[in-house]
Amino acid sequence: MGLINNLFGRKQEEQKVKKNDDIPTNFVLGVHDTFKLKESNDLIVVGPLKGTTRVGDAVYISNFGSDTEPTSLSTIISIEKVPNNLTNEASDCQVALRIEGGSLLGIRKGTVLYTRTTSVKTVHDAYISAMGDCFVAQMELDIPDSELEQFSIADCYEVWRLFSWFQSKTVKGTNEGQNQINYKKIERVAKQLIKKIFEADEIYCVFNKRTGEPNLFSTTKKIEEGYMCMPPDILIFPKSYKSMAEAYFSKYPYEIKEIKNGESKDGIYNFLGETFYLNGACGVKVISNDVSIASGMLVPEPNYGDLPEINIPITNPVLERWLLLMGQLGNVDDENSKLIYGLYYKFMSKELLKARLLVPIQKDGEIPPPNENGSTVLDKDVKLKFPIDNGKDDRQAIRMYTDWKRLRMVYDENWSGLIEPVKDFIDVFDVLLNMTEYYEAGIYISKDSYYQMEAENKK
Repeated sequence: MGLINNLFGRKQEEQKVKKNDDIPTNFVLGVHDTFKLKESNDLIVVGPLKGTTRVGDAVYISNFGSDTEPTSLSTIISIEKVPNNLTNEASDCQVALRIEGGSLLGIRKGTVLYTRTTSVKTVHDAYISAMGDCFVAQMELDIPDSELEQFSIADCYEVWRLFSWFQSKTVKGTNEGQNQINYKKIERVAKQLIKKIFEADEIYCVFNKRTGEPNLFSTTKKIEEGYMCMPPDILIFPKSYKSMAEAYFSKYPYEIKEIKNGESKDGIYNFLGETFYLNGACGVKVISNDVSIASGMLVPEPNYGDLPEINIPITNPVLERWLLLMGQLGNVDDENSKLIYGLYYKFMSKELLKARLLVPIQKDGEIPPPNENGSTVLDKDVKLKFPIDNGKDDRQAIRMYTDWKRLRMVYDENWSGLIEPVKDFIDVFDVLLNMTEYYEAGIYISKDSYYQMEAENKK
């Protein structure tokens, strides 16, 4: 009887295992470490398993933060929950998995293994946890060069963000020596981040439909003396985070635009240089407010020290900064937006009074080249054509532009430019500054408003 009962019990157990094998597994694992095998392309990966897996399961392999590495598919050959103790199945524990051909699939710390039914959010969360556990909690950002060189834009962002958060939550008091050490650690990651930005085939940037330019992100803070506007940055994303950016910035006036690097690999560099030194952005935020890089670390400011003044390109980045920030606001219909607009207008007017601007002109006849001071004496037969519009209060308005980019958005190569300040025209004409298809990025300056600016800035 006892033997029959044992056999009957074993039969029930075998049936139970078979029934479980019919249930699809669902798991995710963020890789904490890897071990190569001799004379085999298989790879042992170690990490915390969430869910259940079995020997023979198909497994998807993703370096979530990479813009170029494809998702791979492989098979789990063996499972160990404790060293040298193989098991057929594991659930919610620390495991070592042998992955068929894993050494050929780019698996490293931070790689995520998962089943087909796992959600994108779950994979993303496992990726962040693995990056934080390996490079922040364990290494405290003392990352070997060989591993740091494999980091993508997103990898750099995540460990930088997590390390800063970790330090803010765990370090008590101020230790200048430790702060300097931490700064050096972040600086290494920042250099890799910059390298990866310029090596990328493309990045994605948040644009503003009102201005047609990269959106300038700035916050206004109340201080004892009044209010302070923080230097504005643009916001970029790598390809791996594009879908998240599009979901978050899906409403007007935002849109996500691709910035291609091109075959010469200078497209991103040129885009950033234009954004800094024409539009007045002060830096770049990468993925979120948590990680930002100053403009000078990415693209050095142009140096025109050896050029004659007449050969220096006309740019007004600080003036353009405030014009774009004003234009981004759209309808100013509440007290907060009115306050912010007033601050931007104050800064804008200060720059406008001293700005050298471009007036589009067409010439009939030859204009002598300017002297070293930029002055030209015109022959009496030379005729010049200026763009004049009907302005406000029965006054006419002349068009002026902060730089050649804005002028060329409206006028082709048949038009050249005259360099003048607003004050040389304001008694005769009002000024339409930066009038393009993006009218909200420009401003109308009347005679009265100009002299009011002068009076306010003399106080």
